[in-house]
Amino acid sequence: METSLLIFGILVAGLVLGSTARFVIPGRQSFTIAETTLIGIAGAGLGSILVNLVASDRPLVDIGLTTVVGGLVGSVIVLVAAEFAATRFGFRSQDTAPIPIEAILAAGESASVEFKSTARWNLHTQTRDERMELAIARTVAGFLNAEGGLLVIGVDDDGSPVGLANDLALMKEPDHDRFELWLNDYLQETLGKPALASVSTRFEPAGDEHVVVVRVEPSDRPVFLDEPGGQRTADFYVRMGNSTRKLLTDEFAEYRQTRWK
Repeated sequence: METSLLIFGILVAGLVLGSTARFVIPGRQSFTIAETTLIGIAGAGLGSILVNLVASDRPLVDIGLTTVVGGLVGSVIVLVAAEFAATRFGFRSQDTAPIPIEAILAAGESASVEFKSTARWNLHTQTRDERMELAIARTVAGFLNAEGGLLVIGVDDDGSPVGLANDLALMKEPDHDRFELWLNDYLQETLGKPALASVSTRFEPAGDEHVVVVRVEPSDRPVFLDEPGGQRTADFYVRMGNSTRKLLTDEFAEYRQTRWK
């Protein structure tokens, strides 16, 4: 019984310290509750070492307060180190279970979800349109530079599936592999190869059609868009509300200070 209470107390203390450290450090952290608890426990251990080094000769009351402060300081240090390792070496936790497509379509567009009827085909002119392709790259860039999101291709603005037939007809072979290959090549051309590490694609049946779900993780550095054609434009887009906006130079400088500290 005493052992169970001790373990429970350690877990609670770890969660409190880890959560407090996440509150103290501004910006986005992607750790789960379990990871936050482990950060707090590791931080408490580190804090205990620091206290023993600098405050071992203080009165008992001061030692108690210093231990709490040391635990918090240790948790902040561990949190910063863990966030750096997650970003630098790709250890960041991700949800492995995708959101069902029915739930995505029912929820509609938002700050983290965008619908596109097509990726390459203009439904009004009934021809391939480079502007449609560029809109895809802009949306992905906007999600990369914000908090990430889902781009669903093959769905109209109301969330009704329209399928991929028009886009697939533009491929040498009308299959999903060719579509994904084109999409990756296009994003690499417009956003750069490093950005592809934060983008994943899956095809989902929706009613009688298939749609593409492009999952975009937040980027740890600004991503700029170069329009195809060889001339470097270095445009900066960010997702704001349920739309993607292009920022001017001074707006980007201000946004960067808050997004990437």
